[in-house]
Amino acid sequence: MIFRRRLTVEAATTTRRRRRARLPRLVVMGLVVGTIGGLVALWVWVFSPIFIEPHEWHARQKRLERAIRDVVRGRSSHGVDAVPELPAWPPEPTSDASAIVSCAEAQVARAVQRSNTYYAVEWPWGDVPENLAGPPDLIVRCVRAIGLDLQQMLHIDRTANPRRYPLQLWSSRRPDRAIDHRRLPNLYTFAQTYFENLPVEAKDAEQASKFLPGDIVFWAPGGSHGFPGMAGIVTDRRGPDGFPWVVTLAPNEKAMSLHHRVNSWPITAHFRVTGDGLLERFLEQNPSAVLIPKGAEPAPPAP
Repeated sequence: MIFRRRLTVEAATTTRRRRRARLPRLVVMGLVVGTIGGLVALWVWVFSPIFIEPHEWHARQKRLERAIRDVVRGRSSHGVDAVPELPAWPPEPTSDASAIVSCAEAQVARAVQRSNTYYAVEWPWGDVPENLAGPPDLIVRCVRAIGLDLQQMLHIDRTANPRRYPLQLWSSRRPDRAIDHRRLPNLYTFAQTYFENLPVEAKDAEQASKFLPGDIVFWAPGGSHGFPGMAGIVTDRRGPDGFPWVVTLAPNEKAMSLHHRVNSWPITAHFRVTGDGLLERFLEQNPSAVLIPKGAEPAPPAP
C-alpha cells in the first residue's frame, strides 16, 4: 500500500516537472511566432503600395510585359542584331530654327506652368508672367526669338480683316490687344495665312523626318468648332523609333514637357516659320502696318 502511494507521488512529481519543462518551450515558440509576425508586418508596411493598389501594380506588370514583348518582336523582325535604318535627321538648322528651338527648350527648363488666365499685358511685346503660359504663349514667345511680335501682327491683321477670324467664339467681337494673340483659334488662323504650310502625315519615321526643328505643330485634342486645342514646337531630338519630340502643354499635364512624339495626337496643321518669309508675307497683305521694334516707345495715338 505504501509502495503504491510512493509511485503515485512520484508520478505526480514527474508530471509537474514535465509541465514546468514545457513552459519555456511554449514561451520560446510564442516569441518565434511573434517575431515572424512582426517581420511580416514590417515587410507589408515597407511594401504597402503593392497591397494598397494591387490593381495598379498588376497593370504596371502587364504594361512592362507588353513592352518587353514589343521589343523582342521588333528585334526579331529585323534580325537579332539589326537596327531599323532611320532617315538622316535633322539637316543643318537655320539660325531662325535654332533660336525657336532654344526658346522652346527654355520653357521646359523653367518648368513653365499652364495658365489660361486673362492678363492685361503691355503693348507691344507684352507677355504674361514668365513662369506661366498657355499653348499660344509658347508660340508667341518663340517667334519673338526671331525678332517678330505676333501680338502686334495678329492684332493688326485681325483689325484689318475681321471676317478672317472666328470672332463668334467669344462674347466680345471687339479687338483686344491683350488677349487676341493668346487665343489659339486666332493664332491658328493667322498661321494658316502667313506661315509656311507643310504636310501633316507622320505615320512612320520617313514621314516624321519632314518635321524639322523649329516647326510649329497644331493638334486636335481640346479643340472645338473645327479648331485645334494644342500647339507645340518640334525640337532637334528624336526617339529611337525616328519620331521627333516636341515641346508642348499636353492634355492633363500642368507644365511644359519635352517627352512626347510629334504624332502623339492627331495633327491638325504643320507650319514652318522664317523671320524674313513671315514678315514679307505679312507686309504684302498689310502694307500700311507699322511694327514697333522691341524696346522702342510706341507712337502716341493720333489726336
